[in-house]
Amino acid sequence: MAEKIGSGTVNISIRLDKEIKKDAEILFSELGLNMTTAINIFLRRCLIDDTIPFEIGLRKPNAETTAAIEELEAMRRGDIPERTMSREEVFGKR
Repeated sequence: MAEKIGSGTVNISIRLDKEIKKDAEILFSELGLNMTTAINIFLRRCLIDDTIPFEIGLRKPNAETTAAIEELEAMRRGDIPERTMSREEVFGKR
């Protein structure tokens, strides 16, 4: 909920975890900022870039990891025989 508090500014109210607020205030203070300034910087960056200024998403494994997971699942189902790898196969020769 926002309420007008002066020319061109509004007051907003948000809920956050106490520890996050405390830790953020410490970080922002070390950067010479207060919470209001830090939030304003974040919002302005969103508007300038027309996006959230960092990646938001599910971490998906790369193709090699996906193939390894699928192979393991196939072994567990019994679709393919289990195999072992030597240390050299796993880590390469030294």
